Amino acid sequence: MLSLCASQWLVYGAGAKIIHQCQISVTASRFGGPGAGSQRQHYWWSAKDASHDGVKDVGNPDAKTQSPLVQYRRAQRRTINVPRRIYILGVGNIGGFVAHSLAGLPHRPPITLLLPSRGSVATWYEQGESLKLTTNGMLDTKSTFDVECIQRPRPAEEAQAVRARSDSIPQGLIDPQEEIIYNLIVSVKAFNTVDALRRIAHRLTRHSSILFIQNGMGIIEEVNDKVFPDPATRPQYMLGVISHGIYRTKRFTLVHSGYGTTALAILPRNIEDVKPDFESSALYLLRTMTRAPVLVAAGFPPTDLLQTQIEKLAVNAIINPITALMGCPNGDLLHQPSISRVIRLLLAEICLVIKSLPELQGVPNVKIRFDIKRLESQVIGVANKTAANRSSTLQDISRGNPTEIEYITGYIIRRGEEIGIQCVLNYMLKHMVLAKELLEREKHGSLLPLESRKLG
Repeated sequence: MLSLCASQWLVYGAGAKIIHQCQISVTASRFGGPGAGSQRQHYWWSAKDASHDGVKDVGNPDAKTQSPLVQYRRAQRRTINVPRRIYILGVGNIGGFVAHSLAGLPHRPPITLLLPSRGSVATWYEQGESLKLTTNGMLDTKSTFDVECIQRPRPAEEAQAVRARSDSIPQGLIDPQEEIIYNLIVSVKAFNTVDALRRIAHRLTRHSSILFIQNGMGIIEEVNDKVFPDPATRPQYMLGVISHGIYRTKRFTLVHSGYGTTALAILPRNIEDVKPDFESSALYLLRTMTRAPVLVAAGFPPTDLLQTQIEKLAVNAIINPITALMGCPNGDLLHQPSISRVIRLLLAEICLVIKSLPELQGVPNVKIRFDIKRLESQVIGVANKTAANRSSTLQDISRGNPTEIEYITGYIIRRGEEIGIQCVLNYMLKHMVLAKELLEREKHGSLLPLESRKLG
């Protein structure tokens, strides 16, 4: 029944057309840093403004003569009424690419980039207040973004007071940094997710939706534990897996080096729900993402997306740590007999863990999809397709930044330990990456005395 429900919102999300938008308020408050001279506009979107049934409405026919999908869409038109503004937390490779793609839409939604520091805001203005993307040698510049500098996390009591006050005040009269966020895309580094969300947690409610598009796994569990422990007030979660090749030449300047796809799913609040009740903001965010042709985005049932996410994780758990240790681009892993042996040994552990995961038990064709030979061919295919690229782990180490290895290889190790499988080779590989990360960060002088990482 979950698959049926998911297929309904897939068609509903992918086939929608946003035709009208209604401006309800304009505030003249300036924000975001020096030189922010544009007025902030607030738009609201309702499915009543979109014609997407695909059938001619002939009054109010008997419900029995309507298909379930038509009834579902008409029910949504009666209930959806969410702001159109989309906030993007993390304007790196993925976040910048998504923001640039959404900015190219007809009837584009208002987009706010959430920047982590005043230095980032200053850089934004120095770079011309725009995102630049080069594809096949062609430069495309998008501007007219709003920016906000998110502050340090608020105390719990103050955050609760802000949320209560915001609920009772019209959005157009609230300071930009106190507005409720209904549509949020998170693309910060995995290890920064908790800290970044804590800074804006007071602006997120149960009716908000958060789309996580990041490398690695285990992030949502950490967010639930440290940011949104109460299921009653927890936002609606969405997951995204992106396979486009993107790298940056400098801040807010990206290169689209390889075409790919974007897989999306709305996660049910309770996996036991037969008919999940998705928030209107999640449906709007799904529809908006699928409208962007550059993203090549489509919606999937959660179980299908989980398999796609695990498959990408398995590939990254091979390419990222090996290239980081060897200091080479992805293509150098090809045609190396010694590396091929290492890949097979690592995949033997990874495949055993994946096939034993409780959430995949009973899912058809799991053993075939996560067979060692098939995953090896996936690794070779990705390495060949991105031969000139450097993995994100290698880029982080070369810049003296922390890596996401705990959410890639570390996730495989932790899940293996939960089900009684010791991933000895992956454990060794993870700590070799951590050791190199530490050495490089000391060379760059970026290792803070108070900074520590929990090792396991």
